[in-house]
Amino acid sequence: MEDPIEKSNLSFRTKFFYGFGSISFGIKNNGFSYFVLFVYSSVFGLPAWMAGLALNLILVADAITDPLVGYSSDRLRSKWGRRHPFMYAAAIPVAFTFYFLWTPPADLTHWQLFSYLLICATIIRVFITFYEVPSVALGPELTSNYVERTSLMSYRYFFGWFGGLTTYNLVWWVFEDKYEGGRFNPELWSEYGLIAAILIFIGIIVTSLGTHRHIPDLIKPPEKKKTIVPEEFKKDKSIFNGKFILRSFPQIKYFLKDSPLFLPLVPLSFLVFLLRVSIWISNCIVGFFNWLISFILVMILPKTLIKSLQALEYFLIGLVKEVVETLTINTSYKFLFFCGLLASVAGGIEAAFAIYFDSYFWQLDSDEMKIRGTSIYIAPVIAIFLAPLFSDKFGKKSTVIYIWAFQIIFAALPFALRYMDLAHGTSLFPSNDSPYLLPVLCVHVVINVAAGIIVFATLSSMIMDLVEDIQLETGRREEGILFSARSFADKAISGFGLTIAGVILSVIAFPTSTEIREIYGGTVPGEILANLALWYIPICIVAFGSALVMVRGYSLSRSEHEKNVINPDTKVWKASEDD
Repeated sequence: MEDPIEKSNLSFRTKFFYGFGSISFGIKNNGFSYFVLFVYSSVFGLPAWMAGLALNLILVADAITDPLVGYSSDRLRSKWGRRHPFMYAAAIPVAFTFYFLWTPPADLTHWQLFSYLLICATIIRVFITFYEVPSVALGPELTSNYVERTSLMSYRYFFGWFGGLTTYNLVWWVFEDKYEGGRFNPELWSEYGLIAAILIFIGIIVTSLGTHRHIPDLIKPPEKKKTIVPEEFKKDKSIFNGKFILRSFPQIKYFLKDSPLFLPLVPLSFLVFLLRVSIWISNCIVGFFNWLISFILVMILPKTLIKSLQALEYFLIGLVKEVVETLTINTSYKFLFFCGLLASVAGGIEAAFAIYFDSYFWQLDSDEMKIRGTSIYIAPVIAIFLAPLFSDKFGKKSTVIYIWAFQIIFAALPFALRYMDLAHGTSLFPSNDSPYLLPVLCVHVVINVAAGIIVFATLSSMIMDLVEDIQLETGRREEGILFSARSFADKAISGFGLTIAGVILSVIAFPTSTEIREIYGGTVPGEILANLALWYIPICIVAFGSALVMVRGYSLSRSEHEKNVINPDTKVWKASEDD
């Protein structure tokens, strides 16, 4: 295998092919974040609550497939390596289903349309995971260089933003005027789905083929050994042994020994006593039903199938133990994990409020939104150069802390200044009828997004650097698990940010679109807008600020990383693979 030190300086070709496929993920994310709910509720006629329910139910699929794909792509042995079989397998299912998502059959009932959305969205999310998790996990193997890893992630974020922005702007710049009725015409979304699907397919195939030549240089997991289930497990621990095993009985001595007769006279001790009793009773009930199900299965199923189920049970228990160990053994990873959770909450709030601020706070018309949206293309260009430069000059942790601290304050600045204007009658920010408003907002969004890309590209490269650190502790090379766990957590928790946004809108009594038109003449009163900013600013600062604080718990230095990558133990998978 090629030595990591020799792979320190990556060619533009490698970075390009590694990053290009992110256009697929960016297009998918943009479509799900901004269009799916609107299109299915306002264009196809599905009640909004049903569309929202379908989009939340697919998290069940994510909860299963994300860790399984991560785990499997870490361990797969094939002539195409660990990652590429998954990546190739994703291309056709994702592309075809993404097209059909935007072209449902006519005359479906609400529940039929709900089922159609649920099935299509689930297939897309499952197979985009087949691509995204293994492809991002390639990064730490392509280079061990401290700065080049940040550069790799910068390319990935560059193309992710490029893909999402391109399909987003196509809707407003091209399709909106092409079709009668604009965004409310189903034919618009059929063409959008076709173009997006083609781009998704191209992105996946280009990256898969472009990185294929690196397969011989990538780490290979050990050969799988046949699963041997210990007899002790079969007899005493398996739920398929037909025995009534109640491990909670020893707890009788535990709570009776520490519970003298006068305990009921002491309120706190009595509560502890009741808690122990309730836990024991619960365990008894669970144990009984485990036995009942096990007994029935043992009675009706053939012995060969029981043995197969015990082998599967033993494998799944081992899988869970390994995944939990990988995700919890390293303190720095745990801090970055919770950092991602908090950032996802704040990001969900920002996404939910974006349309409210653009439409009512800044009162941008469609042409102004197009111009501002197009200006964002500049941001990833800036970030692709500055992220590795800052990582090299200041270190990754310091880069994230200082750039993110700046971005948190800078992002809130226009809203804070406008709040002062609304609440106190000052003139600190250009008014909505000022010719300077749009240029100022364009400059602000470019700097804000560029700073955000630098932060999150650097954070992702920090996770890359932890791969060897964790490998030295576990003996296993598990990039897939590390990235899949963080990916699922981000998807699962971002919906919580949308919930918070809905609560805020209810608390400040933000009017509906009908009320805005019929009662307020198309303009939201300044007091309500001031209240919106007053809630939005501190919540986002606190949420993002809390995520920033988590970064301080990251302890892997550049010198420690460089010691890790020259350690021979990081060149091979040392742990035995008996699953």
